[in-house]
Amino acid sequence: MYKNLFITVDGIDGAGKSTHVDFIQRYLASKGINSITLREPGGSDFGEQIRNLLLHTEVKLHSITELLLMFASRQELLTQKIVPALNNAHSVICDRYIDASIAYQGYGREIDLVKIDKIISLLEPNLTPDLTFVFDVDLDVAQQRICSNKYKDRIERENQLFFKRVQNGYRTLAYNNPERIKLIDTNNSILDTQAKIIEYLDQLINLNKK
Repeated sequence: MYKNLFITVDGIDGAGKSTHVDFIQRYLASKGINSITLREPGGSDFGEQIRNLLLHTEVKLHSITELLLMFASRQELLTQKIVPALNNAHSVICDRYIDASIAYQGYGREIDLVKIDKIISLLEPNLTPDLTFVFDVDLDVAQQRICSNKYKDRIERENQLFFKRVQNGYRTLAYNNPERIKLIDTNNSILDTQAKIIEYLDQLINLNKK
């Protein structure tokens, strides 16, 4: 038997993270671990409304407004989806979580990280993932993937300097939290990436056997 796991997946737009969420769920299932997948912003009924405001509005949002909306969506996701799932024999795989706010709004928008830490402290519960995958890719490759989209959302339309700051943020987070955050280079093949995912998942599963 395994305890329920909380796994998050993160990285800059175009890093390929969404490609691997389903793979993680399938691999956990192969180990007898039931899980649900969620996304940020969004994941709850109210959160999806916030997602639409954040990503598809043509109104220019203040950086603090963007930050607060992200955390409003996150609080509802925690209360309505993540905690109930963990309490009812399901592991959770979340496409983005708190690290995204630190990277995008902290490093990308250059909001003081102390301010972000204060907002993080307000979350109920203040839940830390068991494992976070951060997918890392060359910025030029990421931009090519984004440009292949027919419609780019408000954040995807940001310039390369913004994404460079975000990428540096993720790399700094991974460096400072090596036990939890695993930085994976997705410039390599999908098979190579999945091999690294399996390696880290197996380590986590073995540590969390009941």
